Amino acid sequence: MADKKPKDQQAQDVNDTQSAPQPADELAQLREILFGQTNRAFRADLSALESRVNDSFTKLNTHLDDQFNDIRKLIDQQISELSNQLASANDNHSNVQEQLQNTTDKLQSELEIAETAAKSDNDALEAHVVKELESLDNLFSKRHQELLEKLQQVTSELSESKTDRKTLANLLSTMATNLATDS
Repeated sequence: MADKKPKDQQAQDVNDTQSAPQPADELAQLREILFGQTNRAFRADLSALESRVNDSFTKLNTHLDDQFNDIRKLIDQQISELSNQLASANDNHSNVQEQLQNTTDKLQSELEIAETAAKSDNDALEAHVVKELESLDNLFSKRHQELLEKLQQVTSELSESKTDRKTLANLLSTMATNLATDS
C-alpha cells in the first residue's frame, strides 16, 4: 500500500500529462518538419518504383506466357509431324509387308505349279524312256535272233558246203560291220 499515491497526487499527474506535450508527438512533428517533404518524395518514388516493378513483372509474365505458348505450339506441331511420319512409316511398312506376302504367295504358287509340271514331265519322260528301252530291247532281241539265225544258217552252210576259211572270215567281217552300223 505504500505504492498508492493520494488521490490529489494522481489528479495532478493526469493534468500534467494532458497539458504537457507528449515527447512522441513532438518527435513526430520534428520529423515532419525536417524530413516530411523528403519522406513524401521518397514514398512517391518508392510507389512509382513499385508500380514500374509490378508493370515489369506483369510484362515479363506475359512475355514468358507467350514464349511458353509458342514453345508448346512448336512442340505440339513437331509431335504432330512426327506422328504423321510414324503413321506414314507404318503404312509404308504395312505396304511393303503386304507386297512381300503377295510375292511370297505368288512364288509359292508358281513353285507348286512348277513342281507339278516337273513331276508330270518326269513321269512322261520316264514313260518315254521305258518305252524307248522296251523298243530297243525288242530291236536288239530281234537283231540278236536274226544274227543267231544267220549264224546258224552260215554254220549250216559251212558244214554242208565246206567253204574255205577266207570266205567265212569275209562273211563274219561283213556281219560285224552290219552290226556296228545298226547300233
